[in-house]
Amino acid sequence: MTQISDRPTAPVISVIMPVRNEAAHIEGALRSVLAQTVPMEILVVDGRSTDRTRGIVQSLADPRIRVLDNPRRIIPAALNVGLADARGQFVARVDGHMTIGPGYFRTALDELVDPEVAAVGGIRIAQATSATGQAIAGALGSPFGVGNSINHYATTPQDTDHASIGVYRTEVARSVGGWDENLLVNEDVDFDHRILQRGHRIRFHPNMQILWRVREDLPAFARQYRRYGRGKAGMIRKNGRSAVRARHLAAPLLVGALGVATAASAVGRPRVGLAVAAPYVGGLTYAAVRTAKSNPAGGGPAITRLVAAFATMHVTWGFGFLEGLVLGRPPAASTARDPRTVDPHRSAMAAPTERVHS
Repeated sequence: MTQISDRPTAPVISVIMPVRNEAAHIEGALRSVLAQTVPMEILVVDGRSTDRTRGIVQSLADPRIRVLDNPRRIIPAALNVGLADARGQFVARVDGHMTIGPGYFRTALDELVDPEVAAVGGIRIAQATSATGQAIAGALGSPFGVGNSINHYATTPQDTDHASIGVYRTEVARSVGGWDENLLVNEDVDFDHRILQRGHRIRFHPNMQILWRVREDLPAFARQYRRYGRGKAGMIRKNGRSAVRARHLAAPLLVGALGVATAASAVGRPRVGLAVAAPYVGGLTYAAVRTAKSNPAGGGPAITRLVAAFATMHVTWGFGFLEGLVLGRPPAASTARDPRTVDPHRSAMAAPTERVHS
């Protein structure tokens, strides 16, 4: 007679890892998950990778890992494939190009003891190698850069509106219909918005650390944040005013103000232009100096690079947001992980679906 202790341990957490062409990072991502001390399964949902991603996953030969197919090759579709197949009481998203710190899932489960809490997310710790990349990382970890998006810098556990790399109750994730496959960007924020609309709480805990790589040059960073701005606009066009936060309006207003300043200077009113632009320039300089000095080793990014990183983030995100909100432009494709070749019958700005794959 088979003893209970001989049976495979049922997963408490089903980890959904959407991947496509992640050969450079997938092993590190998986090892950081495998090091967690909770019963789990890892569902690597592959978007038809053309590199060695699948081979690397299979070479780990861990029975907790299963590879699922994502024919649509976009992240929200991958998440829904994983959600449909998940056996755990909780589901967690971990991307294939990041790592999570020790105790990530254990801390999340401690927060989820409260039945009102439906999701828990961690703090994003940006990493870079180049001088410009380090400036970008500094800007992304500053309230001046990201507003009150606390998952980039907060130091105390608290309620929030978005679980970054979240751990969710599976029943709640399914009850809200999974991730919206019409949103190529901000599908995670939209997902959390629907959870909050159902009356659940979302928590943030700084002990849950997410190490992620940032762009290493300003042109790539600009393309990324213009894309993010368009994606946020699409999410707001879908959900209406209830999805708008004060931080979403700051960058578009800045773009408008800089446009006024430029126009005033062009028509021979440079003092007016300077007066309009001066508050932002002053705040930008102050934030760059503060961020540079905050480096504990005293070797933080150069102030000029930080100024460029902050300005790039704000202007391109704000411009993209206005493009998406006013002109209805969807986010452009960015990398092989988010290909342009999506189903032509399902526009990124079309009426959303909340269907979970079955």
